[in-house]
Amino acid sequence: MELKISGIGDRGFLKDERIGFNVIKDCELKFYQLFRTNFGSSGGFYNRAKSAYWFAPKKVKAGDKIVVYSKSGTDNSKVNQDGTTTYWFYWGLSEPIFTDEKKGIVLVEINDWELSRNK
Repeated sequence: MELKISGIGDRGFLKDERIGFNVIKDCELKFYQLFRTNFGSSGGFYNRAKSAYWFAPKKVKAGDKIVVYSKSGTDNSKVNQDGTTTYWFYWGLSEPIFTDEKKGIVLVEINDWELSRNK
């Protein structure tokens, strides 16, 4: 996986709650999703996600930083002095994710998908 979770800030406070990621290797963000989930007592997580965030198509480079805020906002980015880029994305949730130790996210890399339309 070319993205790694680097940290979680301001847990439980929607206004500032955010998840940080480091880009380990050049990649395309559209192949990554975040799932909001609950963790079981045995350390695993439930396969019924409460909500999901799918990154829009965006090529990122090794060394870039990604921040996903739980709240609504406008996606943006900034080129840093060292040539890397920091990207800010907004999940658009109406409540925080990290309200207790049993709640969190799962980062998933997607290799392929198939669409189904209601015809």
